Amino acid sequence: MKALVIGGGVAGMATAIALRHAGHDATVYEAYPTGADGKGAFLTIMANGLDALRAVDADHLVLDRSFVSRSVHMRNDRNRRLGVLSIPAPAPRLVPRTLRRSDLYRALANEARRRGAVVEHGRRLVDAKQDDTGLVTAFFDDSTQATGDLLVGADGVHSTVRALIDQDAPKPDYAGWNIAFGAVRYTPSDADSNSYYMYFGRRASCGHTTSPDGETWWFANVPCGERELADLTPQQLRHRLTPLFTGDHIATVRAIEATSDDQITVNPCYQLPTLPVWHRAGMTLAGDALHVASPVTTQGASQAIEDAVILTKCLRDLPDITQALAAYERLRRHRVERVVASGQRRLGPRLPGPLQRLLRDLAISHRARHPDWDWLHLHHIDWAADTTAVLAKTE
Repeated sequence: MKALVIGGGVAGMATAIALRHAGHDATVYEAYPTGADGKGAFLTIMANGLDALRAVDADHLVLDRSFVSRSVHMRNDRNRRLGVLSIPAPAPRLVPRTLRRSDLYRALANEARRRGAVVEHGRRLVDAKQDDTGLVTAFFDDSTQATGDLLVGADGVHSTVRALIDQDAPKPDYAGWNIAFGAVRYTPSDADSNSYYMYFGRRASCGHTTSPDGETWWFANVPCGERELADLTPQQLRHRLTPLFTGDHIATVRAIEATSDDQITVNPCYQLPTLPVWHRAGMTLAGDALHVASPVTTQGASQAIEDAVILTKCLRDLPDITQALAAYERLRRHRVERVVASGQRRLGPRLPGPLQRLLRDLAISHRARHPDWDWLHLHHIDWAADTTAVLAKTE
């Protein structure tokens, strides 16, 4: 089987790796001319994401270039402790790990190529059609085309493939804030390289983690319009961020102030709770093209990797592609919709008043004392298990 994978991010490269692990041909078509950079952006691969990578012998790609993240310390604007969340992990090799987004992209792309996948940059999809024999042809904006047995849309939040599968597919909703990232050689007084520190300020929230070599990676959630920060220079963005925390006692702010211009980046945040149609005419979706969870779930990359592995297992075990895609939806839909729902927030920028902040702090403290996320983090994929047997258990 030959698969055309549209998009060279985490979902696309993980799909190519999994397909090659199962013996299928895969070519990745990435719209941008070069690989991702992401400046100071970073992400965490949770236990379930590591488990999915392990299923296709690829967990070393994360383990070799990351550090452990065992817990989240949550504090309010007065630096008062609200609680500590210990992140579940079923085994030492599956403890959550934090790494730069660009390092993960490069590692996945290099591994996909090493396993025999083809990666082509500068190929932006504009259309795709299935012929009478079941083959799918992808058409690109440079007037070239490619044909395969299957097309996987791993082309992100603003997916082209999503609309090709279903022209009435819902579009992602802007969540009401942008998330800024940065990295700086600075160690806050509360630094623990195994932990995240999350602060809920009066006007915005932010947080940080510090790597074992003393570099602090921070993020800040900025209530604003969707494109309000898009054209700001790094210096203007920093000047926009720091006043959000004026009067708050938050260690992350010092890190934000000390970050150089070349280590700051910002992205708008979206939510996409569900899609009515997952596949059609030899095409399906994976990652953010299929489901977009709030960053508070820290599950974006991990869910994309799960998609890649489960989709590949279905294609491996079921002889008909249409049946395989139906099985993929059946095995994934409930879980990914639950993940998105777990992080869903009311849309639109808003500033909590004193009463809302008090209630927020109480809710966070309660959640820290009574966590309910084993279902999320301890999910296991058995690569050896036959998909038909797994489907029979869900009936």
